Amino acid sequence: MAAVVGKSLPADDAALRELVTAPIETVSLIDYLKRFQVLTDLMQTPEQLEIAGYDMVHTAAKDGLIYLETRFAPAIFTEQGLSIKEAINHVLIGLHRGTQEFGVPVNAIVCAMRDRPLAECIEVFQTAAQFTDQGVVGLDFAGDEYNHPTHDLTAAITAGLATGLPFTLHAGEAGPASNVAEALELGASRIGHGVHMSGHPKIIAQAKAANAPIEMCLTSNLQTKAVTGYDDFPLSEFLSAGLCVTINTDDRTVSDVDLTGEFMALHDHYGLDWSLMEQLTLNAINGAFISEEEKTALRRQVQAKEHVNN
Repeated sequence: MAAVVGKSLPADDAALRELVTAPIETVSLIDYLKRFQVLTDLMQTPEQLEIAGYDMVHTAAKDGLIYLETRFAPAIFTEQGLSIKEAINHVLIGLHRGTQEFGVPVNAIVCAMRDRPLAECIEVFQTAAQFTDQGVVGLDFAGDEYNHPTHDLTAAITAGLATGLPFTLHAGEAGPASNVAEALELGASRIGHGVHMSGHPKIIAQAKAANAPIEMCLTSNLQTKAVTGYDDFPLSEFLSAGLCVTINTDDRTVSDVDLTGEFMALHDHYGLDWSLMEQLTLNAINGAFISEEEKTALRRQVQAKEHVNN
């Protein structure tokens, strides 16, 4: 993508990784988010966005994924003149080309950024709804939760829901458990991260009653200091409470992790066995923003893989 605009990046893999990935020693979510600037600077032209979409599917295929819901925030791809609609379109072109070549079904969740004007966020959601026939299946708010709590986003969330698209909302990552409660009350179908629900049984019960999948991201949470360490990551607490937990990468590049790596880390630190890994995968299928027919087909693939492993 750098070559498209004649920009140079470090030729050494280690130096490049240091530039665009977050170490475990990252200070906070805000510090973690700063790592994205190098990447977003290289995602400002149609060709760059199509390359990014295509590469996402290629990476998913190498990771052995059978379905992917990828997220992107089109407003941050408009710094050199693209419109929000053009940005969405070119990412989708890349995703579709990747699916055709690598065979991984991919849909998109379009994000607005919490620190941007609400009018822009509403435009993002309403524009995204024009692409439901091209793979846009949901909406989200990403970015700085600490300084932009859920209740500040109410008008945009309401406008987004009015399009008919479902929401998954980042909540309880850098902000308090109350952000999760508010997200659910506003109509979120899924919760991104949600780790700060830990120790709040009423909000955990609220999430369980809503049957809202909780998209947990171990490596990212360690990097952003959403949790203080492996012992602070509330996987066992959430599973014991009966929450619908799913396992996710958050951001493959900045967190420098794939889904296989996340599952292996959970195995190493929490003793996840195949049965629980399968259930977490089925949870993800059950919570996906796709039809029941598509979910059934994916479940069959997981069950077929189980027979191979047994």
